Amino acid sequence: MCRLRSGEENPDAALLRGSSRPPDPMETTPLDPSLPGVRVLQSWIREQLPLSIDLVSNERIEGRLVWQDSEFLAVERPGAVRPVLVSRRHVIVIRTLG
Repeated sequence: MCRLRSGEENPDAALLRGSSRPPDPMETTPLDPSLPGVRVLQSWIREQLPLSIDLVSNERIEGRLVWQDSEFLAVERPGAVRPVLVSRRHVIVIRTLG
């Protein structure tokens, strides 16, 4: 058991009081399957629909969505050996092509 010196506060005590620590950049939120957008993307994955994804950089990526998580979309481009990972934060529009 770790004992604190006089005047020291347990690091978890701030959390119990409602104070928050800065967010951990490596911590992600879980994918919420109750959200309609997540469900639509999952149906497009199952149907293997070709998609067009517009990014904030004015770039357009076309291909088939193979999986999604809370941070990235994996898009398989025609003729590519491996999928390209697209950050959800950089997506503006996703539309079906088929």
